[in-house]
Amino acid sequence: MKKFFPLILISLIPLVFASGPWDFLRPLSDAASAFDSITRLLVFIFALVLCFIALKAYFKIKSRRFLLIGGAFFLFAVKWFLKIIDLFLSPGWFMPDSSENVFELFILAFLFIALFFKMKNKE
Repeated sequence: MKKFFPLILISLIPLVFASGPWDFLRPLSDAASAFDSITRLLVFIFALVLCFIALKAYFKIKSRRFLLIGGAFFLFAVKWFLKIIDLFLSPGWFMPDSSENVFELFILAFLFIALFFKMKNKE
């Protein structure tokens, strides 16, 4: 522990010179915001691809788990589609954090059910 103490102190230097506790992350946040529209589009496409893969697995194996996982990724894709629409039509007014939280609650519920509940396969 004595060897790591100086390293811990050195890692805290950006916090000392920042005006706020997280200001040292500001350049990373600014860089991410420069690519926001591209990132939203890529996340939307990735969610659609994962939804397609899960639904294809459902039709092949007939496991309801894959149906729930596909539904979760579908909701994720819908959420990001609405965020893309929101970016161009009403910057941040249509899709506030409270709306995103509802989507994420349902997505997590679908994934929770798929992971932790025992289901019979549809034969």
